[in-house]
Amino acid sequence: MKKFIFIAIIFSFGFNLIAQRNTLSGIVYDSQSGETLVGATIQIQEKTPKGTATNVNGFFSLAGIETNTVTIITSFIGYENKTQTIQFPDNHKTFIEIRLKPSTVEIDQINVVEAAPDIIGDREIETSQHRLTPKAMKSIPTARNDVFKAIKFMPGIEATEPLSPLVSVRGSDPGENLIMLDGVTIYNPYHFMSSSGIFNMQTVKNVDMLVGGFGAEYGGRNSSVIHISTKDGTEDGVHGEVIPSTVESKVFVEFPVSKKTTMMVGARFNYDVIGNFVLNSNSYFYDANFSLTHRFNPKNRLTIKYFTSRDKTSMDFNTIYKLMGNTLAKYTDPEIAEPFQEMSFAWNNKWNNNIATAIYKSVITPKLFFRTQVYASLHNANNSSQFKMDFDDIIFNTSTAFKSKVQDWTAKAYLDYRPFYNNQLKVGAEYSLYLFSNESIVNEVENASASSEPKLLAFFAEDKIKLGSLILRPGIRFTKFQDRKIKYEPRINGVLNLPFNWKIKAAYGLYYQYIISMNTQELEFSQFLDYYYPLAKVEPSESYHYIIGLEKKVGKNQFLSADFYFKDIHRTYTFDLLQSKLEAFALSDKIFAGSGESYGMELMWKGQHHKFSGWASYTLAKSTRSFPNIMDGKEYLYDYNHTHTFKGVINFQATDKISYSTDFMFQSGVPRSVENALQFYYMYDPIQGEVYYSPQYTINQKNSSQMPWIMSINLGLQKKVVRGFGKDISNFFGAKESYLVVNVRNLLFLRRNVMFYLPVQGFDKYIPFGDNYFPTASIGYTIKF
Repeated sequence: MKKFIFIAIIFSFGFNLIAQRNTLSGIVYDSQSGETLVGATIQIQEKTPKGTATNVNGFFSLAGIETNTVTIITSFIGYENKTQTIQFPDNHKTFIEIRLKPSTVEIDQINVVEAAPDIIGDREIETSQHRLTPKAMKSIPTARNDVFKAIKFMPGIEATEPLSPLVSVRGSDPGENLIMLDGVTIYNPYHFMSSSGIFNMQTVKNVDMLVGGFGAEYGGRNSSVIHISTKDGTEDGVHGEVIPSTVESKVFVEFPVSKKTTMMVGARFNYDVIGNFVLNSNSYFYDANFSLTHRFNPKNRLTIKYFTSRDKTSMDFNTIYKLMGNTLAKYTDPEIAEPFQEMSFAWNNKWNNNIATAIYKSVITPKLFFRTQVYASLHNANNSSQFKMDFDDIIFNTSTAFKSKVQDWTAKAYLDYRPFYNNQLKVGAEYSLYLFSNESIVNEVENASASSEPKLLAFFAEDKIKLGSLILRPGIRFTKFQDRKIKYEPRINGVLNLPFNWKIKAAYGLYYQYIISMNTQELEFSQFLDYYYPLAKVEPSESYHYIIGLEKKVGKNQFLSADFYFKDIHRTYTFDLLQSKLEAFALSDKIFAGSGESYGMELMWKGQHHKFSGWASYTLAKSTRSFPNIMDGKEYLYDYNHTHTFKGVINFQATDKISYSTDFMFQSGVPRSVENALQFYYMYDPIQGEVYYSPQYTINQKNSSQMPWIMSINLGLQKKVVRGFGKDISNFFGAKESYLVVNVRNLLFLRRNVMFYLPVQGFDKYIPFGDNYFPTASIGYTIKF
């Protein structure tokens, strides 16, 4: 494999020496907003047609054009095609700006599977790539306009817990996902109260996902890349949205500052009204986005972005328990009520994110594009939970407290060189300075704290080569982390285009991860955050991806695909936070190296048929792990293993003003450690002269039980308002249009989706607890101006 990649790179460099005739390059824009359209297609009308698509910066380049005059057609779904004739000058190089006009539609939501306006990776060569536009995410009733709720309906991406926004990709740990906001690595991008992401959907341009086999440009994570792109602002006057409600309010505005400068501002505030009255919670969260883009000229632009978010959650169930206890004491036996009167259950969570970045893009020559970026990504968290019960001589007391601080200061750049039509070379570098600080306290016993300031330096190179119907992209990534030796990661992607619109795709890659997260699922009541720690003293996590896929275009707007993957997890880590301080003085000494594997099959349909559009998928998968400190190294099903998953989203455009949508999910349950025994810990109180004992649930085999299937169906409606109350609100704000949005969730509420089982004494019964006891409905307006 190493020899093959080396030969392929040398082979492509040889092609670079061939002289080319004419080169056409440029950038494609939205004619109204000025936003770059990435993924737009440029087709040259010649005897042998040539074509390409714009990259993540809206840039394209076509070399090797033989004639001095060509006719090109630029197209993008949702926009009118543009045809123009280009005459090349004597130097054989031409740079143009192409501005496409949006197509006129009556409603904001026609086809939820249209091409994305901004993507990462290369859709011509990537395997296991998914993308979602805001239009698609708004069509998912249960997503509630949230990124992380929406991506859970894509194949291979699953929720870790019903109340947690964390996601597992193809049986991986949530900490193995590289989550980026406009090219910035973001840590724990989640809100607590709504179990959602910290991204305001009004500001999002697109979400792109590489769930395996990604190229050498991306490193530092073993599983996937999830990239969220935000808007830059519009050149066409002032536009925005206002969405008020009693619980959450949103505002979004974009406008031109000058002829060459645009700005975007978005904010969201959520207040827990019900929780404040019932639980005295005083909980809230907010997030805000700011973007400023200045275009020096058609070839050079500078973008500055800032993002901030904060969560504060304080939930105390003591009032409810005391009310239950007093009620039981009044109407039943007081001994039955006593445990509730002495019961305490509380959550206290605080965390925030602050991100600032500057991005400079330049078309140096028609064949050479340059992008550089600097950023700071800062995260702080302080989370605690406690459950306590005191009844007669029985004391049950469990608590956790985790503190975490992350600082990431990074500078990176890359060059995109397209010497001729059949070749695209990309090289880049990245340098990061980190600060990681962690502290854990379990059951009021301090388990030490640790702080580390590692450095990372990385280089990558990849070359896409077109050889007739075969496309190859060999690449390699070199990384030096702290004082450790340089690691190299060879990767290669390939696509073979076959007759009758068939494609065969394949990918292989070696991936190292130097920053891991602690899995505190069995310690916290619900793990909402990843707690990051650098592997500065041990070898990095290591995995190998093997992927092969089939894809077929059916008709004009439908696609069928099948992906088969195997992930060899050669080295992974787990934490043992229950060691005493005498056994470990830093978190890095509490890790155990293990291994595992994930493999499966993903089948997917997506497309549009008449008035229907959407996607549906089925996944068959298995994920296992093995650690020396767990069951003496025996293999067990991993915490996020779902054997069967069937899910999808369907949108029906009933009229030009009304659309209906539904999402569905039927998924086998994850393996869990359901306790089947008790251990008793005895404590002597010398002051009172009494002996207390505390029962602790335990189990002799990890993940020996399987949770029941998860089943859900949800419905949604969107209607363009033309009269009545909604129209009056629209006119009050001077808006150009408004929409009524209705969502009905949890139609299968009579069938419980069990979250966990609580064993009762004697273990002859287990009490199930779920989160879908009643259906819910929401009604709101979206006002656009």
